[in-house]
Amino acid sequence: MARLRSRSYPPSVWTPPPPPPSTGATAGAPGTWTPPGSTRPASVAALIANPVTASPDTAWTTGQYVQTATAGTTGRASWDGAAWVSGAVP
Repeated sequence: MARLRSRSYPPSVWTPPPPPPSTGATAGAPGTWTPPGSTRPASVAALIANPVTASPDTAWTTGQYVQTATAGTTGRASWDGAAWVSGAVP
């Protein structure tokens, strides 16, 4: 007689945990979120409300930005040397 496998394990055993939120952003066109594989902010407003560390911490240069989870230009943010702002650096 075949034994049936128990499927009573909690879901966390079968489902990997979600990635951690991003803690940093590196300038680029587009830039990258750190650590690799982390969850980027949902929008520019979410980034401003819960800022991450910008790299470099000086004002980013022309054309540099990071893309939030919001698609298109409305999801772009850049660092002006003091705060996160909407859009790529002009």
